[in-house]
Amino acid sequence: MIKATQRNTDSRKSRGNVIYSESFGKNGRTSFISGSAAPEDFWAERSQEEAHRRNTDIRIAARRSREQVMHMNRRYAFFMAFLVAAMTLSLIGYIKLMSDISSTNKRIATLESQLTELKSSNNEVYNELTGNVDLEEIRRIAIDEFGMKYADQDQIVVYSDSKGDSVRQIIDSDRW
Repeated sequence: MIKATQRNTDSRKSRGNVIYSESFGKNGRTSFISGSAAPEDFWAERSQEEAHRRNTDIRIAARRSREQVMHMNRRYAFFMAFLVAAMTLSLIGYIKLMSDISSTNKRIATLESQLTELKSSNNEVYNELTGNVDLEEIRRIAIDEFGMKYADQDQIVVYSDSKGDSVRQIIDSDRW
């Protein structure tokens, strides 16, 4: 560390009061130059040495700072790479889900159109079958060929049950 004190450099020549103190490192040695024995360019040399030491200190500090920044830049780069990878995977997953949804919607639309076609076909067949049925012919065949007849009034039993939708048989069915 350098400590330099100069009192009124303009009056240095007249009074000769120039004091210079320098401590050297850890051992604490100190040297003094006092009075007019100091050369004229003494302060210029010391200023250059001081500037050189300051520049050296600045360079060392700058190098340390660069090392810290590089270390921080590596961590930052790894962090950013991790974030980019995570975002990429998220976007790939999102795109895959959207593709799955799209294909599922297409499949649903296809199945709905098939269902509509099948219902239409079923309705056509049903209408064709019910349109071709002659109820009078069925009654004639049932009465003439199978010996069926209409029920008599004593065979018809009307009942009402308000308790529910089930029916109990009270009379034995052999009677009918």
